[in-house]
Amino acid sequence: MDKSTKLLLLNQVFSPIMPIQEKDFFFGRITQLQKVAEAINERGQHAILYGERGVGKTSLANIMFSSYTNLYPVKITCDRQDNFKTLWERAFESIQFSKTTAGIGFKSDKITEIVDMGNQISNIVNLRASHVVNLLNLFGNDFKMLFIFDEFDNIINEKTRSSFADLIKSLSDNNTNSTVVLVGIADNIESLIGNHQSLERCLKQVKMPTMKKEECEEIINNGLKILGLKIDKTVRNKIVEFSSGFPHYVHLICKYGSKELIENEKTNFSEPYLTIAINKGIENTSEQLRISFRKAILASNSSNKWKHLLYSCANCEIDEFNSFTITDVVKNYNLLTKSNSKNYNLNQLTTESRGEILFKLGKGMSTRYAFKNPMMRAFVKLKMNSQ
Repeated sequence: MDKSTKLLLLNQVFSPIMPIQEKDFFFGRITQLQKVAEAINERGQHAILYGERGVGKTSLANIMFSSYTNLYPVKITCDRQDNFKTLWERAFESIQFSKTTAGIGFKSDKITEIVDMGNQISNIVNLRASHVVNLLNLFGNDFKMLFIFDEFDNIINEKTRSSFADLIKSLSDNNTNSTVVLVGIADNIESLIGNHQSLERCLKQVKMPTMKKEECEEIINNGLKILGLKIDKTVRNKIVEFSSGFPHYVHLICKYGSKELIENEKTNFSEPYLTIAINKGIENTSEQLRISFRKAILASNSSNKWKHLLYSCANCEIDEFNSFTITDVVKNYNLLTKSNSKNYNLNQLTTESRGEILFKLGKGMSTRYAFKNPMMRAFVKLKMNSQ
């Protein structure tokens, strides 16, 4: 494989900006794929895929669209202007079927016409769940369909969310040929679709956590193998650590490190290339993260206190809610600064003037903190290790 071929392939193998489109370049998340497949195969069941920003939900939605067999997939990306009717108009626009009717008169020819399902929806003024169910039932039980509504968190209209809840319940009771999968940023399903206890039995909840170490390693190992590159074990471990379980950062570091290797016609991803990758990765990270970071570490003097405090937060062990304790921050801070300081004022990092980097959980002795944007933790680690 020559240099130009590798550089073209690089953007498919490591894609930190665009979600992965092809299953040949998608690694990890087998558990989540299997859970959604179980919902598809279970009569009357649907699924909701949720998790924090940057964990790869849209990439997984793309793989669902392209990899599940024996069904007709439709994927819709929701936006803030959408409502129940516009979403289903767009969903049905991609579905057409032929309808054959007998002509009028003795020995008349049969007439075959193409029915556009999008038009069927458009003609209904006040679209309800029952209308969608009736239209889907026209296809019969042998024609299986999968409807994926990605970025469902963009739907802020409560009536639209309630209509989807009604639809899922109605589909579960009255339809066997269609599965609906909702995908969006949320800490829990109530944030996406509201509190509808009647959905518990028919809506499979699939949480997308940050990636496990083994999944991150799979992205690195398989991606580099496709490009004909190797990596030092210590460098791979550092990429996993710096990425904090976010596939975005695994792809980001690997892309810029691999690009440098390919352009210099080298094959071993070693420490010098990791340093280059980190620096270029920081340059190409979200401007919002960079602005918040600058606000957080800003000092009127030459003190590095806020930078050290932020680094100490990023290095803390986190619980299932991505939060950490003040005790851990204090321990990390004193190790980092080789001091015994007691003036931390961690609450400052929750204020707008310090970029609202953190938010506070609990009170008193049970107080914990978490990064407001979970991806900030990985960004801070990259800054710590940049040169």
